[in-house]
Amino acid sequence: MKRLLWIAALPLLLLSFLPGLSACSRSEDVIVFSTNKDGNFEIYATSPDGRKMLRLTNNDWDDLYPSIYKNGDVIYVSRASGKDDIYKTSLYDRAVKRLTFLKGANRYPTFSPDGKSILFITDRDGGNFQVYIMNADGQNQRPITINQYDNRSPSFSPDAKQIVFASRRENDHYAIFIMNGDGSNTRQLTHNDDENFAPRFSRDGHKIAFYSDMDGDYAIYTMNPDGKNLKKITEAVPSVYPYWSADGQHFVFARFEGEGSKLAVIDADGKNLKTITDSKSLHLTPRWEKVQRR
Repeated sequence: MKRLLWIAALPLLLLSFLPGLSACSRSEDVIVFSTNKDGNFEIYATSPDGRKMLRLTNNDWDDLYPSIYKNGDVIYVSRASGKDDIYKTSLYDRAVKRLTFLKGANRYPTFSPDGKSILFITDRDGGNFQVYIMNADGQNQRPITINQYDNRSPSFSPDAKQIVFASRRENDHYAIFIMNGDGSNTRQLTHNDDENFAPRFSRDGHKIAFYSDMDGDYAIYTMNPDGKNLKKITEAVPSVYPYWSADGQHFVFARFEGEGSKLAVIDADGKNLKTITDSKSLHLTPRWEKVQRR
């Protein structure tokens, strides 16, 4: 009964979440993330100031790694089947579609710039995780990488011509790599004996953000797409999972404090840090998009 009442109340929640500050606005900035504040991990959406909050999933299993597209579609990983599979839902309704079916673990889904494709990683072929791509409806699943390495957190450049990702190779640590959209011409961007994860192109394609423990604790860094001009963005508190704002001027990321992690927003130059969630639970893998109203 509780679940049915929650579903019935969803349209009213959406009306309170999406209108924003201006009745004339046709779009609104939305951040999606996963949190275990209700027990198991669920997918939530929030405004960049953290004042508006919308629960998108309500299950007895973990829902993780959300990604959002500008039309309001949300993809995420769910363990409803007993393994990690990718599902799709929407800010605007409760329709859920399963996109992968018990072929290994499937993780880190992310939309292509045009919303027609989804990058993800899977170990369905045995061994290490490989980068795959599929249509946004789950059809035509095919590999982009075929190698002996463990590959993680892929994402497209704004023009979809390149893919940046993390991979564990020669020195048994994860480094940031870049390759063409078809998997050719792979180049290494970070060269250290530390762990480097979750690379994301800026909206204009001029920078790549990622997190690394190269200075001890995990922190957010940026660099050029050729690996040059490395800059540290966050200090003091371990920080992970950076994602660029819709206008490219800020990051949202997870900041570990005390017993949990909070979401925070910071300017792209490292100034004006603001925490937008506040609890002792974990808030992870935020994604930021400007969503169009229907």
